Amino acid sequence: MANDIGRAMARLSHRDIRTRRRAVRTLFEHDDPSTLEAFEVLLDDEDPWFVSKALDAYRQWAPLTGSEDVATLLRHPNLDVRRAGANLLAALGKEGRVLALKALQDGDGVVQKKAAQSLLRVAEEGDVASLAAHTSPTIRGLAMQHSGLAAPLVIKGLEDESETVRAHALNAILQRNLDTSIEALEPFFLADVHAVSILIWASENQPERLASFASNMNPSHVKALSDHLRKHVTTSQDPLLKGLLEAHVLEPVSRWVLRQGPMEDTLRWSLIENKDLALIERSKLLERLIGRAGEPDVQARVRSFMEHTDDELLKVACENLSTAASELSS
Repeated sequence: MANDIGRAMARLSHRDIRTRRRAVRTLFEHDDPSTLEAFEVLLDDEDPWFVSKALDAYRQWAPLTGSEDVATLLRHPNLDVRRAGANLLAALGKEGRVLALKALQDGDGVVQKKAAQSLLRVAEEGDVASLAAHTSPTIRGLAMQHSGLAAPLVIKGLEDESETVRAHALNAILQRNLDTSIEALEPFFLADVHAVSILIWASENQPERLASFASNMNPSHVKALSDHLRKHVTTSQDPLLKGLLEAHVLEPVSRWVLRQGPMEDTLRWSLIENKDLALIERSKLLERLIGRAGEPDVQARVRSFMEHTDDELLKVACENLSTAASELSS
């Protein structure tokens, strides 16, 4: 078998194309990583088939034979070959760190990106910071997404010339709950970039400033906030919900209350009686009580409310509740 492999390796440089093709097939059949060095000559072959087979060999065996074989690809003048090498960096683990650092200097963006992604998996002190200062916005954006990037550098990313980098920096700040200022986040809110996440951040970090966003909210923000409250908030003591109430952003809170039980009746009735809340939202809160129309406390609150409201829509809702209560008691 050794003789077969040796002959096949030697025949990769043969002038006859059929002989070279048979040699390639023989080496793949034996599946011996030690034969990889013989495929290097095919990387420069004029026939694309041989270049393709050489790259297949490197993809199959280079992660096993080590970094030097991957370096062979990364040094090659052919872009497709270098990209193939960059794709193998991650498979090398820590062994590929030095190669990844060198590959970041490649003039091709794909090679740079693959090198950065590989480096971030095995980054040592200073590596992530160096990526955050890279000339390519794609690389800087990758650095912003890494949990190991120091908070000051992430916050500095909000001022990056690249919109993509700024967006990644903002997302990292919100996900990691980093300390920054409302002023730094406000331009993103006004541009509707992660607007709801910014509101959530503000409620947890600077609730007293939440009101500054209220006047700039649009219907999509209200819907997104309502969805968030429904999925994640279980009590009216939640900081976000309390902050919205204090900022007089009532509609998302009202929609959250619609799905709550008797435990939130105090908040429910305060909203029903609040004239700052849209009339239709107040009416919906009353209508949702239809399943509890027979409860004495609900009946008493409905009668009291009917006595001092002048809004026909709310009166109709109250009358419907009273009718339902009568039918339940009869």
